[in-house]
Amino acid sequence: MPAERRFAQGSIIYFDHEKGDSIYILKSGRVDLSYVQPESGEKITKTLSQGEFFGLKSAIINHTRDEVAEAVTDTLTIEFKTAEFESYVSQNVELLKRLLRVLSNQLRNLGIKVNNYLGNNVLYPPNIGLFKIGEYYLNNKEYKQSVRVYERYIQQYPQTNIVEEAKYRIEISQEAIKTGFLKEFKPIDQIIEGELAGADAAPLNAVVDTKDSMVNAHSKLGIKEIMDKYYKAQSFFNGEDYASAEKIFQEMFALELSSANPDMVNNAKLMYFNSLVELKKFNECSQEITEFIKTLKDPPAIKKTLFILSDIYKNLGNTEGEKSILQKITMMPPIDELSKKAKERMTNL
Repeated sequence: MPAERRFAQGSIIYFDHEKGDSIYILKSGRVDLSYVQPESGEKITKTLSQGEFFGLKSAIINHTRDEVAEAVTDTLTIEFKTAEFESYVSQNVELLKRLLRVLSNQLRNLGIKVNNYLGNNVLYPPNIGLFKIGEYYLNNKEYKQSVRVYERYIQQYPQTNIVEEAKYRIEISQEAIKTGFLKEFKPIDQIIEGELAGADAAPLNAVVDTKDSMVNAHSKLGIKEIMDKYYKAQSFFNGEDYASAEKIFQEMFALELSSANPDMVNNAKLMYFNSLVELKKFNECSQEITEFIKTLKDPPAIKKTLFILSDIYKNLGNTEGEKSILQKITMMPPIDELSKKAKERMTNL
């Protein structure tokens, strides 16, 4: 059930680059949404009005947050999880239409403003984006905010090899709060570039390669062209222009994707397959799914792909084939919502 949630003055409700499935309505108090304009480096701040929603886009489309939400005063919100929110708006057609229009406009711009820290036509994964937010606060002498960001980084990405660097930055931020003097630190871009080039990064206090290889944890997502095509195709898909989505996804898949985020590529494939189903290209879709599954190692992604295959069998009137695929989904670990959904669908056949 939706619940009231209070935030004290100065609290960060969520950070840029976080993942989150909560959607909020501002009931009282003041909340500011802020982000850095990629083109100009200017910090943009929007003050919300009472009754406004926020956190909507990232929760609905399962994208990382692209702004910081801060309680400027003591604030009272109503918090929805995604499923609760969908149930709520489904009972109010006019509200749903208004939100869809807003969301559609935001999606068209998402490819341009997908990351607040854009440079040399390169985009960074969410963990590096969050780390760079902390660096932004450090450079602007906002040390309390810096500490909060790096504490959040350690909580969300404990296995990455710059956790020790995050701890060091917390330490120097806390010292700076007391003394007003900030010790030297190495910019994260230099750390990343050194790792990617195969160079030995000069140690800075406790900056060490502690846990995982930088190759997977901190590799660059890829060139801007890949991201542009992804979000353009996603916009067409969400707008139900499946023919255009199919075309742009095919252009994306023709690019060199080895440096792209695997989750992004998997999501692109799922939207592409669903587009083919909507276009009734069942044979083509089933063949591509068969090849794609051979390369997948992530169980939830496999289950989602198999669901699309079951839809193909359903459209072709092949009930036995549909049952067989759904049964396979129910037997795959872990037992999750997708497993339950497959079981319910089998029961209804």
